[in-house]
Parts: sequence; structure tokens; C-alpha cells
Amino acid sequence: MAKNEQDNVNQNEAGQETQNIQTRKIRFTEEGVKTQYSSIFNIGFGADEVIFMFGNQSVDPGIVMIESKMAVSLKNAKRFAVTLGNLLRRYEAANGVIDISAPQAATEEKPKMQ
Repeated sequence: MAKNEQDNVNQNEAGQETQNIQTRKIRFTEEGVKTQYSSIFNIGFGADEVIFMFGNQSVDPGIVMIESKMAVSLKNAKRFAVTLGNLLRRYEAANGVIDISAPQAATEEKPKMQ
């Protein structure tokens, strides 16, 4: 086989692989996955990863029980941020702005018990 013919065959194979990758479908399964509610989260990072920590307030004030942690690469963390931002923009366009301001403390004084 001539070199030019071999190059054409390799290019065709590469083109077919690219088409296969572009049309490949991914199916997500959730078998055995637990859904947890989290009222508090924190995010930390290292040199090569981002750590998402999820938890809930404890009965004891000032204590948060971390119930789940997930480490992802920096690239996946950025993908997560972009995807979440797009989702929130679509939600707010349909339902109005989500208020994330801190709750205001009650300004009225409670009557003192005697």
C-alpha cells in the first residue's frame, strides 16, 4: 500500500472514531444511590482537586455534622460551576430571582417573663 493510501486510510479511521465519539450516548444509572438532604455546604480545594462537603446543623449550636464529601478534579469543578450557573439562570428566568440574602433577625423585643 502506498504511503498516501495509508494516510488516507488512517484519516478515514480517525474520522470514523471522531464520529463514534460524537454520537456516543451515555446512560446514567442511579441504582443503589442514596439521596441526602443538606442544609449546609462548604467547598475547599487542594493543588489538583476541589472538595465539596455537605452536612446539616447539629442540635448543639455551632456544630455542623458533615455527612458527605466528594472530591473532583479542577476541570470537573469548573464544569459543575458552569452547569449549575446555567441551570439557575434558566430557573430564575421561569420563576423569578432566588433570594439568598441572610434572614433578618426579629427586630421586636420579646416580652420579658417574670
